[in-house]
Amino acid sequence: MAHALTINNLRFSYLSYQERSNEPLFCDLSLSIEEGERVLLLAPFDMGKTTLAKIIGGVCPKYFPGTMTGSITLFGTDLSTVEPWQLLTEVGYVSQNPAEQFIATTVEEEIAFPLESLGLSRAEMRERIATVLEAWGLAHLGDANESELSGGERKRVLLAIQQALSPRLWLLDEPFDDLDPVWRVRLKETILAGGKTTLVLASRYLADFADLFDRVLLLDERRIVALPLRESLSRFSTLCGDDKPSPLLDQTIEDQRRTTLSAGALAVERKRRSTTSTPPFEMTVDSFALESGELVTLTGANGSGKSSFSRLLCGLDEPKRGVIAIDGKRQSTKELNRSVGYLFQNPDLQIFLPTVEEELSWSLRRRRELSSSEIAERVGFAADLFALDLGDTPTTMSYPKRKALQAAVYYLLDRPFYILDELDSALTYHSALSIMASLRQRGSGILLITHDRLFAAKVEGRAYTIEAGRLIER
Repeated sequence: MAHALTINNLRFSYLSYQERSNEPLFCDLSLSIEEGERVLLLAPFDMGKTTLAKIIGGVCPKYFPGTMTGSITLFGTDLSTVEPWQLLTEVGYVSQNPAEQFIATTVEEEIAFPLESLGLSRAEMRERIATVLEAWGLAHLGDANESELSGGERKRVLLAIQQALSPRLWLLDEPFDDLDPVWRVRLKETILAGGKTTLVLASRYLADFADLFDRVLLLDERRIVALPLRESLSRFSTLCGDDKPSPLLDQTIEDQRRTTLSAGALAVERKRRSTTSTPPFEMTVDSFALESGELVTLTGANGSGKSSFSRLLCGLDEPKRGVIAIDGKRQSTKELNRSVGYLFQNPDLQIFLPTVEEELSWSLRRRRELSSSEIAERVGFAADLFALDLGDTPTTMSYPKRKALQAAVYYLLDRPFYILDELDSALTYHSALSIMASLRQRGSGILLITHDRLFAAKVEGRAYTIEAGRLIER
C-alpha cells in the first residue's frame, strides 16, 4: 500500500517576539501513514500537536515563522516544493480553534471559497454546499456570519468544508472539542464511512475513539512513539497528569466571601443580525443561583443558549425581562461586569498584547493605587501559578497555553464570580481542573460550561442543563 504521509527527522522551533528561536518542539520526529489508514495521535497539552498539524497542512513555517529541518512527503510530493493552496484536494485541516480559519462573511461563502479555487461550476458548487449544510445541521445558517455562531456551529462549518472538498487526507486537531454528543457521533460515522486517510490529534474524549482507528500513536518527549495500546494510554495519562487526584478535592479556600449571584424570571432573546432566515433565539430561566466558593456546571446541546445566558450574567447583554442580582440587589450591566468574570470560549478574543508580562500587568496598571513593585509581584505570582513564562509571545504560544494566560488575567482581576465557557476545550482534565482550583482559591463561585459530561462529573457540585429552551437544575 502507498504511503499517504511520510515525515523524516523533523525538528521545528518558533521564532519569539524578539526574533530569537525558542526550544525545539520536535527532535528527529518521524511518522509514516499508509493511504486509507485511520491513525490517532495522542498528544498531551502543550506538546506541539497543533504545530505538527500546521506543518503537515503546509502553512507552517510559511505563515508561522520558525526554523525547520527534516522532510515531509504527502502522497509522493515534497511539501517544501508546493504552496498551501495547491494542497486543497490533498489535505484538509480542521483546527482545534475554529475561529482562526474563518475568512468569509457568511457560512455559505466560507464553504464556497475553497470550492471556487478548484474551478468547479456554479451548479456543482451549489449542490455540494447544500449537501454539506444539511449533513451538518447548518441549512438554516447559510447566510449567518461567523461572529454569530456558537463554538459547536463553527466546528461543524469546518467539518462541512472538509466534506465538500473531500481531500485525500483528513487532518483533524481535537475534532470532538466544541461538539455535543450528537455531533460527535455524526463525526465518528463520517470518518468510518468516508474511507479517507485520517490523522486525528487529540488529548481528550478517548472513550469516543474506541474501534475508530487502525493505530494509536503517542507524542512523547518531542518524538512519536508506537507502544501497545494499554501502555500508550497509561503513559498518556501520566503525561497529562490525569492520574493525579483532582486539585478541587479537599481544596482549602483562603477567603470565603459570602455572596450569591442569582437570576429569576429571565427571558433571554438573541437575534442573529447577519441572517433573516433564522428566527430569534429564546430561552427561559425560572431561577438560577451561584454562591461563593461553589462549583456549578451547565451543559446543553450546541446552540442551546449556554453562551447567551452567560453574556447576561456578566453584563455583556441585557435580558428581555427578569432580574439578575447579587445578594438580592438588582445589578446593572456595569455592576455585573465588575463582579462576574467571563472567560470566552476562544481566548484570542481577550488577549491582545505582545508578551505574557504585558498582558498580565495591563489591567493592574490601570489601577493607579498599585506601585510598580506591587504589580511586578502580583504578575510574577500569577505567572508561576498558571505555569507561564513572562517573556513568551502569546501569538506563538499553544492554544492551551493561551487559555491558561486568559485565566491568569482574570485571576489578577479577582472577581467574586467566574464563568468558564468550554474551559476544558483543548485542555487535559487535570489542566482544566487546576485552572478552576486557582480561580476558586480566594472564594470565587464558578460556573463551568461544558459539553463533556465525563469532565462535568469530575466537578462535584450542582448542575444545570438547557432543554427545549429552558434552564433547569438537575
